[in-house]
Amino acid sequence: MIVLLLILGIGAAIGTFIENDFGSAVAKDLIYNSFWYSAALLLTTINIIFVSYKTKMYRVKARFLFHISFAIILLGAAMTHFFGTDGLMHIREGESSNIVVVNNERVEIPFSIKLIDFRLKRYPGSKSPSEFSSDVIVIDKKNDEEYKAYIFMNNTLTHGGYKFFQTSYDPDEKGTQLSVNKDPGIELTYIGYFLLFLGLIVNLFDKKSRFQYLVRQVNKSSITSILIPIILLATPSISNAQESSEYSDTYMTEFREQSLEVATAFGALVIQSPNGRMKPIDTQNREVLNKLTGKSSWMGMTANQVILGMVTRPNIWKRINLIKVKTSKLRQKLGVDKDQKHVKFSDFFDSEGNYKLTTEVERAYQLVPSRRGTYERDLIKVDERLNITFMSFRGVLLTIFPLPNSENNQWVDFKTMFAEVDNQELKNATNRLLEDSYNRTFNHTIESINIIKGFQAKYGGSIIPDQNRLNTEIWFNKTYLFIKLFISYLIWGIALLIFSFVTMFKNKAISNKSRIAIVSISAVLLSIHTSGIALRWYIGGFAPITNTYETMIFIAFASVFAGVFFLRKSIMAMSASFMMAGIFIFAAYLGEVDPEITSLVPVLKSYWLSIHVSVITASYGFFGVGAILGFISLILFLLRSEKRQHIDLHIKNISYINEITLSLGLVLLVIGNFLGGIWANESWGRYWGWDPKETWAYISIIVYAIVIHIRLIKKIYSYYLFAILSIVAFFSILMTYFGVNYYLTG
Repeated sequence: MIVLLLILGIGAAIGTFIENDFGSAVAKDLIYNSFWYSAALLLTTINIIFVSYKTKMYRVKARFLFHISFAIILLGAAMTHFFGTDGLMHIREGESSNIVVVNNERVEIPFSIKLIDFRLKRYPGSKSPSEFSSDVIVIDKKNDEEYKAYIFMNNTLTHGGYKFFQTSYDPDEKGTQLSVNKDPGIELTYIGYFLLFLGLIVNLFDKKSRFQYLVRQVNKSSITSILIPIILLATPSISNAQESSEYSDTYMTEFREQSLEVATAFGALVIQSPNGRMKPIDTQNREVLNKLTGKSSWMGMTANQVILGMVTRPNIWKRINLIKVKTSKLRQKLGVDKDQKHVKFSDFFDSEGNYKLTTEVERAYQLVPSRRGTYERDLIKVDERLNITFMSFRGVLLTIFPLPNSENNQWVDFKTMFAEVDNQELKNATNRLLEDSYNRTFNHTIESINIIKGFQAKYGGSIIPDQNRLNTEIWFNKTYLFIKLFISYLIWGIALLIFSFVTMFKNKAISNKSRIAIVSISAVLLSIHTSGIALRWYIGGFAPITNTYETMIFIAFASVFAGVFFLRKSIMAMSASFMMAGIFIFAAYLGEVDPEITSLVPVLKSYWLSIHVSVITASYGFFGVGAILGFISLILFLLRSEKRQHIDLHIKNISYINEITLSLGLVLLVIGNFLGGIWANESWGRYWGWDPKETWAYISIIVYAIVIHIRLIKKIYSYYLFAILSIVAFFSILMTYFGVNYYLTG
């Protein structure tokens, strides 16, 4: 069985790299749809059935249910693959069609679909689609039926055994493209899913299960620790010295000291982002400054002060070291000191005003992303920062003025407002704001900002979030909540680990009072984290699990949740959960990860998204904790000696806890992955597409199934091997989460 799982996992992994270099069609021909891979799946199914019979697994109903469900799911998948229909139907407005294109072949279905109207709704002031839909009439002459239907993303039409899914549309928005699916295996597949979920969940509570056996073993023992002082939280603070002229120094000093109140009021105005999200200027200013400098403040000024200064005095800010450059090679290309981390806007241009990096940037963009090195990636990022800086100088990014009577609720920048808006009071107020900021005379500037705010409310009030939500977002921006949690988690986790080792060598049991105090402090940190996620949900208006940053924050949450609710019997295991949470939050603030709250694309507007992503990413937290526990076990192996024989007991207990952790992670990963199959099938008519992201999730399931079952091969199994495997297996999760995003095409 282990050999078959290895064949399936390694084969799928190779397939993702083949797809990346040669395309999905080649990968499917050589791997996924090949005879040998189908044969491996069939043999695995037969093996599951044989082992279930041989070991009389049916006596333990929960275990039998989720094992045999895989055979049922594969049988349903085979029926879908060999006997189902999966294609596309294209219809123009006013026309009918009964033709489905399947693998470049035209297939007739026994009824027609007529498109009455196609509708596309965009986010306010943006070209990004918010939702699109098709008003159709089903014409079934054979059964003498004719009725109207409404198809949109995540809302399908079902007729005659066929399902129609809103997939895409014509560029002129006068035609629709529908995915058409006829699935004879859906009932059997969903029965398999149900049995799988039921079996996995019931198995966690079945007294005869391995999971409950491990829980009983852990409850018999005590791994010690001690109470740790409460953590001091730190807020990031940035300071930078800049070389500039005497006038610039005077300007910077006065602007820094005098503009804070005005800049704060300016930051409270509402802005329309390029993707249509309405948010405080404060949020965008922080995002811009972070992209330019990698910092939350600059030269003792807030992001609002910096951006206001850049808009009103660009000639001075062009001579400020503001743009982050990571590689020394690129700094040398610009002619600055190789150790200088930030450069001026003016450093990018020669004496004749020519852009120094034109050739280098063009060459970097021509490279396939997977072939770009550190220098090329930095070059592209720096070029983006330079463009953002230029747009900030021109005020292009500050779309704070609603266009009166705009059909799409479009908001515009300063230049467009002066050209297109007929409102002299607004223009006078805007001029005073710019002039006061230029001259650093802020006596009446707040009045000008209030006039702009009133104009926003009058002509854009229908799409402006309520004031409580805006105030909450500004407050949330100031808290740096997750940065503080990252520091807290690492300090708390490391402190728990150190004291666990200290008390372990003393071989003392922890007192109940100390244990209660530790769990209480841990619960408080978890509550703060929960509040942070809830606030981000409230601000964005949807579950915050839609981008890399948000899912990393959620994985950290799952790690801490696992420690507080499942691993609190072991303080050492709790330390692992907090350290892993701190590591994930730290990674969420690395340069490649964007914390911006964005608008949802139409396909993500589904309750299946929240369930699928939250469950599957929660599993990553458990696997991360397992990797840390495996590493701790290896350290304990190094500390073993005849004088410290009790360490063997700790290794045994940590191994039990690790197996519990990995088992919970595997349950969540399996359920999350198959929920993703339901989401995909209900949204666009297929369970599985061998996309690299889902393929590596499937590989991770195989990898951890091997780790969990390796104990059955008693000739090679040991706690040492299990510790190593729990670490090595985590690389499949890292590949699923990071590798696919930054190397493969998923």
